[in-house]
Amino acid sequence: MHENTDPEVIVVEQIVSGTVTTTGRPFDFPGLLVIRVRNSRIVHVRDYMDGLGVAHAMDRLTAVAASLGKHP
Repeated sequence: MHENTDPEVIVVEQIVSGTVTTTGRPFDFPGLLVIRVRNSRIVHVRDYMDGLGVAHAMDRLTAVAASLGKHP
């Protein structure tokens, strides 16, 4: 957890771990979670992940890399 000056905001670094069900491959993704709490309720959440790590775990990294710079 990271300290900050806004008492409503919680910033947490996290590692999401699991297994891809289609391949059985385990994965670990670093991420950042930003939560805003007001009156004891979560009012906003942002979850930032390593998108290339996700693509790699899903065996989609080559396709993602090939699509970079292409316009629809």
